[in-house]
Amino acid sequence: MVSGQKVISSYKTSANYCASWLYGLWLMVSPQLVRRAQALKSKGLSTYEIADELKVQPDTVVWLLLRGKERASRPAPHDVFVDWSSLGSHGKRMAALAAALGDLTRESVRAGDFEEPEVIVAIEGSGMVLGVAIAKELDKPFAAVRPQRVAAKKLPGLVNPSFHSVEGKRVLIADAVLRAGETHRAAIQTLRGAKAKPVAVIVLVNKSGKTKLDGVPLKSLIQLLPVAPS
Repeated sequence: MVSGQKVISSYKTSANYCASWLYGLWLMVSPQLVRRAQALKSKGLSTYEIADELKVQPDTVVWLLLRGKERASRPAPHDVFVDWSSLGSHGKRMAALAAALGDLTRESVRAGDFEEPEVIVAIEGSGMVLGVAIAKELDKPFAAVRPQRVAAKKLPGLVNPSFHSVEGKRVLIADAVLRAGETHRAAIQTLRGAKAKPVAVIVLVNKSGKTKLDGVPLKSLIQLLPVAPS
């Protein structure tokens, strides 16, 4: 029989190992992220705007921007950067990804998790092309929404008039990576303000651990979940 003390000790050892592994991963990845964060900063983007672009926490952006300037080491933030460029930069891979997300959508509709969408809506940014691919896979019209950034907050914005109307339609919000969900929550509010009905949010990677946003189901192909509490 294994004692409770040994189980706790083993758990702590595993947690410490995971933390050390994540820190080592950050040390390997951070040089490229430092360059990307600095490039975005040089273009005049704020900390929060850079966080939106990289899909990381704002404190991670601060850590990246200071990393090349501080001699004293700083603890790595508890965060994960999702680099899906090997998928997004190739048409066939993007189509395969859209097929998988389309299949997840159909499965969820059959299971009654949410209603069948009439329009696929992408959030303007890095996941917009993926939204177009999903609309093609599902043979649905395509629309785009643009939440607005005001300092540290994401607020309702505009539906892009260059694409399909969403008024009176059931819409599926599609994106590549969901960080904390504030952008997607603002997108939901924007669409509701435009008299649309968001039925679900579907993403490639969900970093938030959430299953709903403002009462709207959240589905993903991949979830990033902590093994142990930080």
